[in-house]
Amino acid sequence: SARTPPARRGRWRGLAMADPAPNGWPADKVFEGTVAGYGYDDIVFMPGHVSFEASAVELEGRLTRNISLRRPFVGGAVDSITEWKMAVSLALVGGVGIIHGNQAVEAQADMIRRVKRYVGGFILDPFVLGPNATLADLDRLKEEQGIGSVPITEDGKVGSKLIGWMGQREADAEKDRNRQLQHIMVRRVVSEKEPISVDEAMLALKKAKVGKLPIVDEEGRLVTLISRSDAKKIMENPLISRSATGQLLVGAAVTVGNKDDRERVAALIGAGVDLIYVDCSEHMGELASDLIAHIKADHPLVEVLAGPAGSCRQAKRLVEVGADGILVGSAVPPGDDAWGSSVVAVGRPEASALYEVARYLRHYYKVPASAGPGVLNVGQMLKAFCLGASAVVLDRPLAGCDETPGEQVLQNGRWMKLHHSIEALDAARDRQFAKHLPDMVRRHAAGSLVSCQGPAGPLLQHAAKGIRNGMEDLGIKSIEALHAALDEGGLRLECRSPFAMRLLESGAQAMDRSSKPEIMPIFVTL
Repeated sequence: SARTPPARRGRWRGLAMADPAPNGWPADKVFEGTVAGYGYDDIVFMPGHVSFEASAVELEGRLTRNISLRRPFVGGAVDSITEWKMAVSLALVGGVGIIHGNQAVEAQADMIRRVKRYVGGFILDPFVLGPNATLADLDRLKEEQGIGSVPITEDGKVGSKLIGWMGQREADAEKDRNRQLQHIMVRRVVSEKEPISVDEAMLALKKAKVGKLPIVDEEGRLVTLISRSDAKKIMENPLISRSATGQLLVGAAVTVGNKDDRERVAALIGAGVDLIYVDCSEHMGELASDLIAHIKADHPLVEVLAGPAGSCRQAKRLVEVGADGILVGSAVPPGDDAWGSSVVAVGRPEASALYEVARYLRHYYKVPASAGPGVLNVGQMLKAFCLGASAVVLDRPLAGCDETPGEQVLQNGRWMKLHHSIEALDAARDRQFAKHLPDMVRRHAAGSLVSCQGPAGPLLQHAAKGIRNGMEDLGIKSIEALHAALDEGGLRLECRSPFAMRLLESGAQAMDRSSKPEIMPIFVTL
């Protein structure tokens, strides 16, 4: 007879293993069985049974109670990362950008309006002229606003009866620029009646083969407008993040403790912002609670993302005053040499914070949690989703993209851009002193040069592909299923040894400090 192999030592001693034993440990045993806290690089997840292709993985995730993203990528509210160009790029690929608040109120509101105008959806305040206006008025409008064709209503305003359309073709055929529009406008206008959805209006626009389609009410009064250029952008970007009006989703940051925080909130909402990120890194107490309660009381339809929260106690306080989503992270990023734990010894490793807070919010409040800007690469993005995040806030991974503000500089034959991860000194000059620091020291981070990465769109598509491949290896098809497997113990993990972490850190440092990284030994990149 075949010789029976000796029993394995350790945890398998005395067990009969007819089937392969489960590898790794459930998350609750890893995080609750120790007094240590773990960062993303301290843990690794075990592969699962693969029965599908990576293309079958769904990456849709919730950012707040009522905002879902087809690609759960969020541009961090940093003034070297997210301004209106980055917010547009993120929305086109299915994410959303949070425009930073390190600027004047009107400047931030203007960026919101720029994002909203990029894809108009229903144009609720179109330019309109009256029948007595002249071609000179149309020429002036084109010169100032770039608009050459407009609807004509009885009194030249939205809400009055639509009586004609003035296009560029009709204007070019007339030499007398003082002639009134009522004599040369097109009177038979193709239009649609409300109620109508954005998708239905887009379909009608395509069938009518016109550049712009006015929407009127039952009495023929102009209500709104939809444009072919917007329809083209939507067709070219099938994952686009849009609001109910068809415009791009966009968020904006408001820092707790500033004198103008309520004025800023009102201006941003007036500009059409969909999401307010209440930055509580300066004040996590009553000031934060009062601001969130004020926003939800005066503007209940605006979603509020609040944080960073590093503990369940902090998250509970924010949710109970009205926050619709929580950004999980440490107010003081661990290991940040710029001003972090060397000055303020308060914080929590990201993996432990995310697992505990996300599980608490999921079970008790049904509120989604987002991983803070400590996520540095695609592997950490996947780990964040595995630990309970429904979206990831990106800071460093987007640094150096074409859409980030700042000029490119050439250094050692490589194009670089300046990036800082906390707050620039220039942006801090008009802000209050940090509460933990002496009065002569301002909270800031020194800038660093990062390599230019090209457009953000292809970069995020590459990140999405990497996450799908990782979820294929785990054998799980969606972020929601990841969280269910995490709670049920089907998603298993192990911790790296201290030696492996030291090797990983020393390898990264060697690559950074080497003048010729292309010839470094392969082991340093483990």
